[in-house]
Amino acid sequence: MSFDWTLYIELAEKLFNNYCHSNLREAYLRTSLSRLYYGAFGISRNFLDKQGIIIQMIDTHKFVREKYINSSNKIEQEIGNNLRRLWKERKVADYDNNASIDLKRAETAYHLSLRTFEKLRNIGAV
Repeated sequence: MSFDWTLYIELAEKLFNNYCHSNLREAYLRTSLSRLYYGAFGISRNFLDKQGIIIQMIDTHKFVREKYINSSNKIEQEIGNNLRRLWKERKVADYDNNASIDLKRAETAYHLSLRTFEKLRNIGAV
């Protein structure tokens, strides 16, 4: 059985909603941002795979984003652009020690991921 990438979105939501109950606030928010991206990415990649598109093993994330961005379908283009924004936020959350990851930034990414998830649902990826 393959992994259900929607579980990462669920996990991110739990982390996001419980961040204030811990002295690990920033770690919760950073992890939430990371899981939001990976959930959307995993769903997007698997949908391409189901359509028979061979996923490149090198620069896989860029390949998936660009497949959606360069689609003739407007919803898929929006998914690609959202993935790009979420990917950038994930990189900051995972690698930038000096970045300020506050509630506002996490909320923005969270809502973007929910919109992306809904668009993926609309095209039958979920």
